[in-house]
Parts: sequence; structure tokens; C-alpha cells
Amino acid sequence: MKKSFLLFLSLFVLCRLNAQDKARIDSLLQEVESPKMDTATVYAYCYLSSELVGLENEKANFYAKKGLEVAENINNPSMQAWATHVLGESYDYLGKADSSLIYYEKSIALKRTLNDKDGEGASNIGIGMLYFYQKDLGKAEQYFNQALTLYTQVHNEKRMGAALNNLGAVYRNQHQYEKAIKTYNQAYDLKLKTNDSVGMVNALANLGTAYQYLKQYDKAEKYLMQSHDILQKTNAKNNQVMNYAALAQLKMEQGKYAESKTFLEQGIAVGKNLEQPHEMMELYKVYTVLDSLSGDYKSAFQHLLLQNDFEKKISQANSKREMEKLELIYQTQEKEKELALRQTIIQNLNKTIWMIAGISALLLLALLRLFWLRSKLHKSNRQLNDLVKEKENLVKEIHHRVKNNLQVISSLLNMHVRKVQDPQSKKIFDDGISRIQAMSLIHQNIYAHSNLQQIKPREYVEKLVQQLFVTYQIPDKAIKIQTSIDDVDLDIEKLMSIGLILNEILSNAFKYAFNGSKSGIIDILLHQPKPNEMEMIVKDNGSGISIEMIDEPGDSLGMRLIQAFSEKLKATLSIGNVQGTTYKFTFNPTQ
Repeated sequence: MKKSFLLFLSLFVLCRLNAQDKARIDSLLQEVESPKMDTATVYAYCYLSSELVGLENEKANFYAKKGLEVAENINNPSMQAWATHVLGESYDYLGKADSSLIYYEKSIALKRTLNDKDGEGASNIGIGMLYFYQKDLGKAEQYFNQALTLYTQVHNEKRMGAALNNLGAVYRNQHQYEKAIKTYNQAYDLKLKTNDSVGMVNALANLGTAYQYLKQYDKAEKYLMQSHDILQKTNAKNNQVMNYAALAQLKMEQGKYAESKTFLEQGIAVGKNLEQPHEMMELYKVYTVLDSLSGDYKSAFQHLLLQNDFEKKISQANSKREMEKLELIYQTQEKEKELALRQTIIQNLNKTIWMIAGISALLLLALLRLFWLRSKLHKSNRQLNDLVKEKENLVKEIHHRVKNNLQVISSLLNMHVRKVQDPQSKKIFDDGISRIQAMSLIHQNIYAHSNLQQIKPREYVEKLVQQLFVTYQIPDKAIKIQTSIDDVDLDIEKLMSIGLILNEILSNAFKYAFNGSKSGIIDILLHQPKPNEMEMIVKDNGSGISIEMIDEPGDSLGMRLIQAFSEKLKATLSIGNVQGTTYKFTFNPTQ
């Protein structure tokens, strides 16, 4: 529960439209009732989209499209860059990550031609947020750092602070709390220097959250109270509710139930006249737990009912967005059909290439007698090389699209699992997500690799391990993974089987091997002792797998998958349970 609203608070402070903003929007709405082909109309459309995103996302998307249409008609690159950015932002809030990424990248390309480093930084921030919510923290960090570099070059200290705040969120989710705290402090100094009160509230709340994770409650309270004081001075009631919830959660963790209850009552008093169902739901969620810890189960039940009331309001408001998610799934299925059609085209292309190769062989024989055919044969060979290159490009494109579709599916599951309360159901989702990500990684490596037939497994295994640490939220230094992987080439099918086997073994080890212990070691060995023999050994020093599980996997999907992919490798599998669990796979890498 703490994670649900503290992550929300750590990323941004939600700002609602005030009376002045609404008056401005009303004025712009009147202007676009009779649109003209000029920059003023583009400005009106883009400003409306920016203000409505997060509140009325369909309208925000509609106005962004209209703005881009007019900007392209009047051939204004600067306005096109702005319109593509707000269009990417609106697609992000609609949950269409692939479309959002396309328009953010188009905006970056336009801004580079205009040397608009400030605008380019904003689009990098947008892409970073996309990857952040997909739990691809490495890419999120990369784009946030690019934005920070661009803002630094143009001395935009306010936006430098925003980029640092986002980097702090990345480090905190990677459990690098000290690094996160240092980054948040840098962000706060810039926000203070630029007199950005909203930014200061954000940075201080993030610092409080980081110290709370470290259980340094005095420091956590100090920063959360500083954030609270600024909100009180600026009378920012819309943002006070989540601040009260955070303070109540902190006091509850400290066992100071009376103070926690005081903050909850203050938050409810502020929020009851505001339209903030998410924030009120979080308040009552904390209140329910507090009542349970205090032994007041009657009050806990009443607060649980109020929490459910706000959840229903949120569910009703999100029904339209759920329909859009279903539409996205449909679109994904359509793309899969398109990929199947492309595969058929490639198969036909293979037949054509072999036919051309045969004709070329005949031409080579004819060249022994016909010197004047040399130029024609040269031309034919060049065409053949072009076709082969086109085939390789098509194959790489297919792997790229498969990777993108798997990432979209992973993102959809991630968005859905945030709403799952049942631990067992959440575990099933997390297992499914990790398997999808394991398959996605191999397609990503294939797309980036120059040789489509043979790929080195070391980089793939390291990325898979890193992804699993993020998926299962393994704390820093809790589990140490030691790898020794020979620099060999493996074909795509074998590497896919190895990746899925490792995914299951490591997932099981993270969940069961160490029985809550603070430390553990897992060794991964992949080497080739003989030309036609490959060995993969995975060993942990945990509690060890039971003999019953080895002999009769039963309903264990993980063990059944390990055995299935072992058979696909044509590998000999042995499992030991002395001083931990050891899996040994022996197979022929050339078969």
C-alpha cells in the first residue's frame, strides 16, 4: 500500500486547472470554433491539448492532431515540432505507448533541425517516462540523462531540476537510495534557486520517501513536513491530500498511531470538498490498516467501505480507458497477422533467391565461352546481393516488430497488475511478464546483431538477469549472481530455450530458494568443454529443492517448462539438492 501512493507522489505533484486556466481554455475554445490556417490556430490547438492531457485525454489527443494538421499545411517546422510533442504526450495518457514513442521521436528529429535543445529535452523526458512505467529503468535513465544534458547546455535550471527529480525516481526504484537522495538534493537546490514552489514540494516529498525506505524516519519526517509547510503557505489544497496520506503512513510505520490518525483526519477534511477520488481512496486505505493495527475492526470495516466507494468512482471513470486498452490489444493482434503475412512473403522470397542463384550458376558456366555476357552476369549478381540484403532487413524488421509487440503486451500486463490486490494473482502476472520479457530480449538482440544466424549468449544472459532483478524487486546485494559464460555462438532457437530455462530457474530461486534470507549466491556457468558438447550449470546455495518436486513436478508450471525446453534443446538434465539446488544441462550446440 505504501508503494502505491508514495510512487505516485514521488514522480510528480498533480496540478489541477485553476479559474484563470479555465478562462484561458474557454478563450481558446472560442478561437478554434472558426479555425484558420495560421500559427495562432496551431497555438490554440496545442495549448488546449497540453492543458487537457491527464484530464480529458480524448479531447487532448483530438486537439493535438488538429494542431499538427494545420502546422503541416502552413509548413511551419517549429509548430510541427510542438504539435508532435503534445500528440505523443496525449497518446501516453491514453495508454498507447507505441504511438506515443513514434511522435516523441518525430518531435526530437524536428527540434534537432531547429536547434531547439530545450524542446528536445522535453521530448526526451516524455520517452523516459514511457520506459519508466514499463519498468525499463535502464532506458528511462538514458533518456532522463539526455534531457539533463540538453537543459544544462541551454542553462534551463528549472527543467534541469525536473530531470534530476526523474533520475532520482529511477535510482530509488533500483534501490540505490543514497544515489537517489543525492540526486533529489540537487533537484531541490535548483528548484529553490528558481523559486519553483511546486518543484520544491516534489523534491522534498521524494527525499522523504527515500529516507522512509531506508527507515530513517526522523529525516523522512523532516522533508515531508517541509513539503507540507510549502503546500500550506501556497494554499495548494489539491496537493495537500497526498501529503497528509504520506505523513500518516510514516507515523503508522513508527507506531505513532494517534499522530497518524490526526494527519488522516486533516487530509479527509481538506479532500472532502475536492474531486480527488484517487487521493481519498489512498487516505482511507491507510486508515483501514491503521484501524486494524489499533484493534478497532468496526472502524476498519467502515473505512474499508469508504475506500471501496472511491474505488468504484475511479473504476467508472476508467471504463472508457479500459475499452481503449481492449482496442489496443485488437490492434496488436492485427499487427501479429501482418507479421505472419510478412513471414509468408519472406518464404516466397527465399524460393525466388534460390531460383536466381541457379540461374546465376548457369550464367557462370556460360561465361567460360561467352565473354560478352560478363556485364550482364555482373548486373545479375548485384541484384542477387540486393535481394539477399533486403531479405536480411525484412527478417530483422520482423524481430524488431515482435520485440515491440511483446513490449506492448508486457506494458499492458504491467498497467493491469497495478490494480491487482491478491498476492497470488499478482505473482501469476509477474511470472507471465518475466517470461514475455525473456522472449522480448532475444528478439531485441537479434535485431541489433549483424549475424542473424549466430548470437553470443553472454550479453543476453546479463540483460535477462538485470530484467529479473527489476521485475521481482530484489534489493541491492541481497542476492549475488556470478556468471561464467564462454564467448561462443549459438543459434536463435537454442538461445531462446536457454533464456526461458534461466528465467524459470532464477524466478524460482528468487521466490523460494533463500526463505527470506538477506543474502544468497547463484552461479551460472555456460561453457563448451568439447566441440560437440555444451554444458549449462545453474547452482544456488539456498534451501534446496525437494526430492518430490524433482521426481514428480505435479502442478509446478515452472518445472514443467524447464523440462519442456530441456527436451527442445535435446539436453540431458540432472537436478541435485545438496547444499542448495543444482541444475545441469548437457546438449550438442550444433544439432
